[in-house]
Amino acid sequence: MAPPLTISHNALGTQFRIEILDSISTRQVEEITLQTELFLNEFEKKYSRFIPDSLVSTLNTKRILDNPETEFLQILEYGRQLSFRTQGIFNMLLGETLINRGYDSAYSFIPSITKNEETYPDPTTELDITPARISLHRGQLDLGGFGKGYVVDLLAKYVQKKFGLQYFLINGGGDIYATSEFGKPYKIYLQHPTKDDVFFGTTQIMNQGFAASSPHKRRWIHNGATYHHIINTKTERNEHTFCDESFIVARNCVDADAFATVALLVNTEQLTDLAQKNQIAFATFTAPSTFVNNQAFVVSEI
Repeated sequence: MAPPLTISHNALGTQFRIEILDSISTRQVEEITLQTELFLNEFEKKYSRFIPDSLVSTLNTKRILDNPETEFLQILEYGRQLSFRTQGIFNMLLGETLINRGYDSAYSFIPSITKNEETYPDPTTELDITPARISLHRGQLDLGGFGKGYVVDLLAKYVQKKFGLQYFLINGGGDIYATSEFGKPYKIYLQHPTKDDVFFGTTQIMNQGFAASSPHKRRWIHNGATYHHIINTKTERNEHTFCDESFIVARNCVDADAFATVALLVNTEQLTDLAQKNQIAFATFTAPSTFVNNQAFVVSEI
């Protein structure tokens, strides 16, 4: 089988890679390259909290957005439903908390307040969503917990509908959606969170999403205190995670992305319950050698 044609774009602070197995012409390659770049850039302009005039930044600043776009309403409703689906563990209103920790547009990594001063707004009560108006009462919106997964799914539907692609994989900074390799599942390698050359095993996806998450990926130290972008709002030790890395397979990429974060913030019993209720499969790794997975997650030795 010929190697896949690969198209790469930089967007949302990461690299998006589209691997295409379909047989397409040079002209189609050029068109797909141009249109997918425009697609990703448009999404970033609308929904990045690091762009001052984005819809997200406008809502964070003005607190009200009248006559919002349908897509924005759908994104926010998905995020709010995640709070219900995870018993409040997933929280998309932590943008201000991340900025205060130094995870800002300049990536200063210099906290402006202590952890004890942090507050965590509730998306189910602090965000009103109607077709006529969106109102944000407290906190700041941050779509980082599921934004890449969301756009990967949108992009997958886009290339299927507009270009008729059947066999492809889209990888947005590790958040993946794949159709199939001519009817066979794609193999995904499970990488160690801190050792690039170490793999635990593999899983397979077909017309599914995959994501991994780890508190070791974005971690910084200031005045002796350790910070990262995974915030546990349900414990007094808000830096505490229950594992060192999580791997999720779901029916779409956005669920995989979101629950990869959630999986770091709950114990195995809670995660097993969430997996059953939300139709996801998981594997988690805790140093030095503990590897736990639920039965639906196919893990094999390499």
